[in-house]
Amino acid sequence: MRTVPAFICLILLMGTLPAEVFTGENRNDPFTIHGRLHYYNGSGGMRIWIVGSKRMLEVVEGSDESGKINAIFSDGGGCFSRTIYGDFTVEPLRPDIKGAMRPVRIVKVKNVVIERDEDKKLLVMRKEL
Repeated sequence: MRTVPAFICLILLMGTLPAEVFTGENRNDPFTIHGRLHYYNGSGGMRIWIVGSKRMLEVVEGSDESGKINAIFSDGGGCFSRTIYGDFTVEPLRPDIKGAMRPVRIVKVKNVVIERDEDKKLLVMRKEL
């Protein structure tokens, strides 16, 4: 008798589980992801972590958006002083390889939140970069 209520609870809980996060793995055209852009040590220093996943994208500079991003990082404190959250539209530069960082170029950034790393203080919130 106890298995019926447990089964019903399990079915109800399954409806509240998070959906799989879109990472653009099967796309070779521009796509949009929600991510955190930050500088890291090592090759491919500027990277986007796709929020809710284990995926990192390597940002290759060379667009108007990367120039705006570099201005944010150079505005007091250097490369490792800021984190940028937002909806990044990126253009893949190579097909995806499982287990490797995929190089991308940033095309557009929307819903931007800039945080100072030192004290986690929000510095800027804006619709577009």
